[in-house]
Amino acid sequence: MMTNEGNMLLEFWLPVGLLFVAATVTAIATRRKRDRCLKYFNHKPVMVLMETGKWLWGRFIAYPKAMELVFENPKVDESGHIKASYVLYEPEVDGIRKILFPSPQVGSPEYKQWEKEIRRIANPSLLRRFRRGLWNVFNTLRDAVSQSLGMLIGSMKKTTPIKKVAGADKRAGEIGNTLLGTVPNAYEPVLEKYLCKTVIVEMLENGEVVEFAGLLQEYSGKYLLLRNVAYRPGIELDVPLSERFDIIFPRNKALVRHRVSGAEG
Repeated sequence: MMTNEGNMLLEFWLPVGLLFVAATVTAIATRRKRDRCLKYFNHKPVMVLMETGKWLWGRFIAYPKAMELVFENPKVDESGHIKASYVLYEPEVDGIRKILFPSPQVGSPEYKQWEKEIRRIANPSLLRRFRRGLWNVFNTLRDAVSQSLGMLIGSMKKTTPIKKVAGADKRAGEIGNTLLGTVPNAYEPVLEKYLCKTVIVEMLENGEVVEFAGLLQEYSGKYLLLRNVAYRPGIELDVPLSERFDIIFPRNKALVRHRVSGAEG
């Protein structure tokens, strides 16, 4: 049977331990958070067009607030260094015009797999539709969930030993909001309606409106992901490029303007 002193220690350290565990989970969730469009390109060879007109290319790695391009065949530059990667930090990420992943070579096993994936996206299964609907319901109700968490934490402060930990309610509220924030929240009815459909995205380039037609696979608060886009990048490389690309567009530079009637999906 526990003594009064033991009960007091338990009452104090139990809420502290719970807050520590919650803070640890929050830190891990925040560290692992990736934009749901960028995740598709993770560890794939891409080409990045900057707002300045500069092209970058390499194997793409997405981070919560940065991007890395790992060079396939780094060479010695004029300074005598072998630069193996290129890192774009948050302010520079805002200067990206588009990110391109070229389709595999026609006739290759990778190309057949790519085509199969395009068909699967254009004709989503019932499970995928259900999973998407579930996320949309959560996003619609996330504000109510946040308020409920706040009320629950306030109630705990009054009725449990958590009140003995200074600032516990504030810290717990921050943890709850951070955990909710790691769940994508970019629900837009129009874009949801156009998912898995062939759409036309408009961009302003060199003072002119340019259109890109492709299959809308995903969108987030910052990006649009189009698959199977006919595009000529206007850059000479040592290897031949496909004329079909999967492209990520920043939403502050591009928008979905039309759905293509009669197209696949």
